[in-house]
Parts: sequence; structure tokens; C-alpha cells
Amino acid sequence: MAVSTTPATWARIFDIGTGVTANMFLTPVADSGKLRFAITAGGGGAEQRVEADPLPTGRWVHVAVAYGSGTAVLYTDGREVGRNTAVTVEPAHFGNQLRAGYLGRSQYPDPYLKAAFDDFRVYGRTLTANEVATLARS
Repeated sequence: MAVSTTPATWARIFDIGTGVTANMFLTPVADSGKLRFAITAGGGGAEQRVEADPLPTGRWVHVAVAYGSGTAVLYTDGREVGRNTAVTVEPAHFGNQLRAGYLGRSQYPDPYLKAAFDDFRVYGRTLTANEVATLARS
């Protein structure tokens, strides 16, 4: 992903879910000023999060979230930058009602992300740190 200027707060890299109650998203700038991955099945007040320093602007950045077995890990450019080992919500808790899967857009009335995407992938398993690093180099 490449972002030319500092993104607006709450713009999304991705946002997937059933609406504002059950979703998972990645924002380059949360209210904390940090990169944030969050997942919830009970609205914003019930988010389980991982945060890291903000993304650099003006260049391509590889961003990844590896999630599984109660752990969510954030990576930028193949390096781990944040981890939460107490995540209990899984996308299966969203039920069969997925209504949205957005890139650069939120399910909330948040600003759009002004960025370029080169590739977006969702895997059916948790990637290892070595796999993420390899993807970042390719």
C-alpha cells in the first residue's frame, strides 16, 4: 500500500463485517494516532485491538495482520510491530450475515483512504512471521 500524505483519522485499509456491531478493520490512524487492527462482535466499545506506530507516507509499505488461536499480530514491511495474545473474537462470531468487505472504506461514515493498493490477500490459515517477511520482500 502507498499513502502519499497522512491519512485522515479512521480511514480504513480494510473493513469487513456485518455493519458497525460485528466487524474487523485496519486503520492507519485511529483516535490514538496509531495504526490499529480491531475486531469486535459487540460494537466499538467491545473491540479487541492491536496498535503500532503510524505507517510511513510517501512510499510503498507492506502491511499484514496474522490472526489465529487467540493472537493477532501486526506487521509492516515484514517486521512485527504489534501483538495481542488475548483476542477471543473471531470472524465466525459475525455469523453468516457478512454484508461488507471494503478496501479504503469504512462501514462507519468515516473518510475514505487516499492510497494505492498493489495486492490484497486473505488466507484460510495464520501465516508465520517468516511467511509474512517473504511476502513483504516479494
